[in-house]
Amino acid sequence: MTNKEIASKFNLLGKIMELHGENAFKTKSYTNAYLTIRKLPDDLADMVEPEISALSGIGKAISAKITELLSTGEIQTLNKYLDITPSGIIQMLGIKGFGPKKIAVIWKELEIETIGELLYAVNENRLVELKGFGQKTQAALKEQLEYYLESSDKIHFATAEKYAKDIIEKLNKVFPEAQHQITGQVARKNNIIDCISLITTSNDKSILEFVENDSIIEKYDDGMSIHNCTVEFLKVKPNEFHFELAKSSSDADFWETLNIEKDTYQNEAEVFTKNKFPYYIPEFREKENIPQKENYKSNIIEADMIKGCIHNHSVYSDGMNSIEEMIDAAADEGYEYFVLTDHSKSAFYANGLQEERLYKQLDEIRTVDQNNPDIKLFSGIESDILSNGDLDYSDEILGELDVVIASVHSNLKMDIDKATTRLVRAIENPFTSILGHPTGRLLLSRKGYPLDFQKIIDACAANDVAIELNANPLRLDMDWTWIHYALEKDVLISINPDAHSIAGIKDIYYGVCSARKAALPINSCLNAFDLEEFEEWLSEQHQKRG
Repeated sequence: MTNKEIASKFNLLGKIMELHGENAFKTKSYTNAYLTIRKLPDDLADMVEPEISALSGIGKAISAKITELLSTGEIQTLNKYLDITPSGIIQMLGIKGFGPKKIAVIWKELEIETIGELLYAVNENRLVELKGFGQKTQAALKEQLEYYLESSDKIHFATAEKYAKDIIEKLNKVFPEAQHQITGQVARKNNIIDCISLITTSNDKSILEFVENDSIIEKYDDGMSIHNCTVEFLKVKPNEFHFELAKSSSDADFWETLNIEKDTYQNEAEVFTKNKFPYYIPEFREKENIPQKENYKSNIIEADMIKGCIHNHSVYSDGMNSIEEMIDAAADEGYEYFVLTDHSKSAFYANGLQEERLYKQLDEIRTVDQNNPDIKLFSGIESDILSNGDLDYSDEILGELDVVIASVHSNLKMDIDKATTRLVRAIENPFTSILGHPTGRLLLSRKGYPLDFQKIIDACAANDVAIELNANPLRLDMDWTWIHYALEKDVLISINPDAHSIAGIKDIYYGVCSARKAALPINSCLNAFDLEEFEEWLSEQHQKRG
C-alpha cells in the first residue's frame, strides 16, 4: 500500500467524522495525518510500528491505525462510519470544494443521498436558501457535479448527443467529401448511452489523424472515449453507407427480424421501403418494439408538434424565473398555452406554496394571463402525494386550479405493493389531472421505486388521468417501454419539461425523443392538443370533479 493510498484513508476518515459531527480535535488530527503522510519521503509500508510512531506529526494513535491498515487492509474506526453512511454521501466527500459541513446540510435537511439527486436539486434551485449556500456556491457545485457524472462510463443522452453532434460537425469540415452520420445508441436516442457511435466513409488513417488532433476525444490502447464513454467509428464504403447506417442504428435483434440483404440504397429510408417495410425511425428500432412492428404508424410525435408547455415552476417555489419571464420564454418558443405548477406545501425543501401564497399566485396568474394575448396561461400545482396516497391540499383549494399534477417526492423506499397502492389512491382522487414522473427515478443515480405499472396505467385509464413523461434528461420518467400499454388503454401521455428555469423549457425535446422510441402518435400526446382541444380536455377534467 502506497503512502498516497494510506493518506487517502485518513483524509476520508477525517471528512466522514466531521460529516457526523464528531469532536473537531479528532477530525483535525486525521486531516493533519493525511497532509503529513502525503509528504513523507519514505514508504510507510517498509517501516515497523516504532519507526512510524516516531515520525513528526504522527503520534501513537495515528501510528496504531497506520499499522492496522498495513496489516489488515482496513481501519475499523473508518468501517464503523462507512456502515452508517450512504454510499452516495461517501461519493460526495470526494467532490472538490464540497466539504463535509455542506454535505451534512443537504443530507439532513433535503434527504439527498446520491450525486444525481444533488445535481437535480441544484438544477431546481433548491440549495440557495440553505445555510452556507448561495447562487455562486450552487453554480460552482453544479459544474463539479456535472464533471463527476460525466466521468463515469455511461452518460445521459442529452450529453452524448451534444458530443456526437460536435464530432460530426468537425468531420464535415475536415472531410467534406466524405459521408458522416451519428448512429448506434445516440441515433436511437436511448435514455442512457455507453457508446457514442459514428459512421463514416473516411479511411482508417484519416480518422486516426482526426482523433489525435481532437481536443475532446481521448485515445488509449484499446480504443477511444469521451469522459470514459466509449467512442467508435464505423468505416464503410460509400456504396454501402446507407445500408450500414440503417443496420448500425438498429438494435441487433430488431434488425435480424427484417432480414434485409446488403445492397446499394439512395438513402436510409429506402433501405426499409425498398424491402417492403415502413420507414422505421431510428428511435423505434429496439428489440422491445419487435412485437409492435405490425402496428407501426407514421403519425409519430415530433418536437414541433407540441402546442403546450405543461409542468413548470417559478420563483414562487424553487424556480429561477418569474411567471412573466417563464411565459414570455414559452411564447417565444411558439407554444399556445402554458401551465404553471409550482410545488405544493408539503415540499418544504422546494419552498412549496402554503395556501395563502397559492391564492396570491392565482391572482398574479390572472393578471399575467390578461396581459399576454399571444399565449394562454393556466393555473396549476404539482401536489405532493402523501404516504397514504392523499394529496396535500383540500378539495376546495384543488378545485380552484386548472391542472393538478400529482407527484411523489418523499418516502421513496416503499415496497411494490405499498408504492402501487399509494399511487392508485392518488390517481383515483377526482382532482388529479396528470400523474407526474411516476417512478421518481433519476437516471444514472437513483432507481425508480418499484411499481406495478400495469395497475397504475389501468387506474389512469379508469379515472381519465394522463401520465407524464417527464422530459428532464435526468428523469425521462415514465419509461418509454410502458407507452405501448398506455396506448392500448387510451391513456394520454403528457410530455412535460418540469422546467425550473427558462432554459428548462427546451427539455421538452428530450421527452419527445423518448416518446418517439414507442412511436407515440400525435393524437395520444396531451400537450400536442391545440388550445381549443386542451381547453375541452380541461372541461372534461372539471366535470369529473363533480
